[in-house]
Amino acid sequence: MAEQIHKKIKRFIEKNQLIEQGNELILGISGGMDSMMLLHYFYTYKEEYQVSLKVAHVHHGIRESADLDAALVEETCKAYHIPFYRHNCNIKALAKQKKCSEEEIGREERYNFFISLLNPGAKIVTAHNMNDQAETMMMRFFRGTDIKGLGGILPKREQIIRPLLDVTRKEIESYCKVYQVPFRHDETNFMPIYTRNKIRLECTPYIESAINPSFVKVLGEHSQLYREEEDFLEGYTKSLFELVASQQETAIVLDEKLLKSYHPYMQKRLFFMAIEKLTGSLKDFSSKHLESALALMEGQSGKEIHLPKQVTLRKIYDQLILTKEKLSSLSYAIPLSLGTQEIKEAGLVLSLKLVSKEAIHQKSENLYTKYIDYGRIKNGLQIRTRQPEDYISLGAGTKKLKKLFIDDKISKDVRDSLPLIADGDEIIWVIGSRLNTDYYVTQETTKVLEIQMMNER
Repeated sequence: MAEQIHKKIKRFIEKNQLIEQGNELILGISGGMDSMMLLHYFYTYKEEYQVSLKVAHVHHGIRESADLDAALVEETCKAYHIPFYRHNCNIKALAKQKKCSEEEIGREERYNFFISLLNPGAKIVTAHNMNDQAETMMMRFFRGTDIKGLGGILPKREQIIRPLLDVTRKEIESYCKVYQVPFRHDETNFMPIYTRNKIRLECTPYIESAINPSFVKVLGEHSQLYREEEDFLEGYTKSLFELVASQQETAIVLDEKLLKSYHPYMQKRLFFMAIEKLTGSLKDFSSKHLESALALMEGQSGKEIHLPKQVTLRKIYDQLILTKEKLSSLSYAIPLSLGTQEIKEAGLVLSLKLVSKEAIHQKSENLYTKYIDYGRIKNGLQIRTRQPEDYISLGAGTKKLKKLFIDDKISKDVRDSLPLIADGDEIIWVIGSRLNTDYYVTQETTKVLEIQMMNER
């Protein structure tokens, strides 16, 4: 059975081209059954795939037993001789501060931490399986979604891969039993306190027992069909968009007469595509906004509607014009010196101090504390907002900051106000994200500077 699971995973990896020889895999390991199986699997077959491994663990600060989870993962990594990195955070406090759900902020913290460990040629690996896929599809269906949403969890997205999506939770249980893989139970997984838990504990078992015992497998297979349909529709929408839309620096103009000639479903997709191109994201836009946009086509010239993210849609004769009001941003550049100082413009407090190399523990380093080679500073440090010539070194060469923001999908709305630690035109640290590889602490480093974001205002 375990060997069959290996063959299934390998086929899925090859089919979706998830791994290449020489990749460094950053395994997101929580200590639960799914992730510990993932760790054991790649430890067992790393020579076959010709990859190197390191493990990232996030301590969410929610459960007392989470200390034991972290200890298990760290001990296993020591036994496997795999580098272990840990990030501590307080999800409840962050969720309250940012006014969003614990699930949402937990996911954000995990992926930000994983991304901070990326080197060129590295990939982030998560343990999402076929049951997770089925649960995600059900959640999206209940909340209202389109074909793209029913495609569920993608096998790969940028540097993130999910090689277990073709494996069921029962198969993972079997694998762990055969190889005696140690794991810990998260007691909150057995409480119907989140939507996903309710689906996992109540909906899925009922459907499997009363309607279709292969329910999870059916949804897993159909997710692939939905993704193929979405790929086709996306390509078709792009071809129509080239005909119906003209893009200017601050606006997108749609040919109303041509737009009306298309099927209403394609009209909606074209509106969504225009909005995404204008704002960089479809977050906060819903079907009710689309209905308002379609209704505007039947209105008089000069009419307009206001949409989220400062987007305005105007009808001018036979044209529909989408524009986005540019938010005024505060520009600042403040020199930094050793000690603690409040940066009112950025709404945060920074601490800079020299520390010994021996005091650095990479595994306990978090997104808000970085260590750099003090001797590499050329022009003096400052915290500031971005400038046109900004660039950052990421190991494989330098990259313009604008390109980094695009690649990391940082919203256009926040790019101008994001606080940066800079040395002249060179960005050392995008706070909460990337660190310049040219400033890494190495064996040749004689002075180490610790930069820590103490708190936000």
